[in-house]
Amino acid sequence: MNENDMGGIGKLSRKRLSDVIRHCKGCIKAADVADCLQISGAKARNLLAIWSKHGWLQRIRPGLYLSVELASESPDDILIDPWVIAMQLYSPCYLGGWSACQHWDLTEQIFDKTLVLTSKRINGKEQTAGNMHFLIKKTNSTKFFGLKTVWKESVKIQISDPHKTIIDILDDPSLAGGIRSVADMLQKYLKSEHFNSSLLMEYAFKMNNKTVFKRLGYLLSMLKFEDTVLIEQCRQNISQGNSQIDPISKGKRLIKKWGLWLPNDFKNTFQMSENS
Repeated sequence: MNENDMGGIGKLSRKRLSDVIRHCKGCIKAADVADCLQISGAKARNLLAIWSKHGWLQRIRPGLYLSVELASESPDDILIDPWVIAMQLYSPCYLGGWSACQHWDLTEQIFDKTLVLTSKRINGKEQTAGNMHFLIKKTNSTKFFGLKTVWKESVKIQISDPHKTIIDILDDPSLAGGIRSVADMLQKYLKSEHFNSSLLMEYAFKMNNKTVFKRLGYLLSMLKFEDTVLIEQCRQNISQGNSQIDPISKGKRLIKKWGLWLPNDFKNTFQMSENS
């Protein structure tokens, strides 16, 4: 962009903008500007439009703006952490699935979207805000348990703890990118300092989804997990009827012991024995 594109405002306006950016955490709204500068809502909206027009702010939604790094060469250079934006756009919500797995070192995979679980009604699963991308999962507020608080840019972030993260991806494998990723993340969890079989089972019961026990028990047996008591607990709590191990990859091979339909290549992919 032209070096003058991010100019166009005077010293007073720049001073006001700096005050607003320091005052706000993440997204900037007219109400924030009005409160910070003690001006009317109309004046605040006018300032936001001017700052956006000259490239000092990026408009990501109607009435919602993000600050642009002052030394940047493009108005797309936004330095706000996407977790901060997620809390402001989708609250009540928490970070989970692959985003939580990355945080707890349960995966080395790179995901280009931040995964958010929210009880808020959102139109569309995939959302963008500036140059940030989010995948949204609508979930019941009764599943807002097993959460931890972390801080980013002085903003309180809710994230699923390691045990709830595993239960969430067993409840919905798409939150990990599919059942094969679930198995890999589960294996890392079992070998990590986070592992706690009591909490894992407690959270599994709270999810009120018997398929969680099917997937967990079967994967534990595939991984040749030594705690046979945990595997048996899972087996005793499965429901009648058959379920898909991964709803995205419909299976045609039934594992009767666990009541799970598996894709034909599932066992070969992991080179594990389903009868272990």
